[in-house]
Amino acid sequence: MLALSGRSLALVIQAVDAEICRLRELPDEQTVAGDDVRLMDFVHLAAELKDLYKEACAEDPELPSYDELVTGYGDSASVATPD
Repeated sequence: MLALSGRSLALVIQAVDAEICRLRELPDEQTVAGDDVRLMDFVHLAAELKDLYKEACAEDPELPSYDELVTGYGDSASVATPD
């Protein structure tokens, strides 16, 4: 498995969350083909990162909670995902 510090993982989570927010807030006239797929890819990535972060927090209790890192847009539960 790829070794990544908890602090680095927290930064990646925040970057992914920011991209999800950016994509969701794009006005229709500024979207391009594939933005919807890209959004879903980032949402799925956010879910994977959340699971990894839970493991990292178990090893380092000094890390901020996941909820402190994200706006909520990155939460995969807020988006209907394809089966």
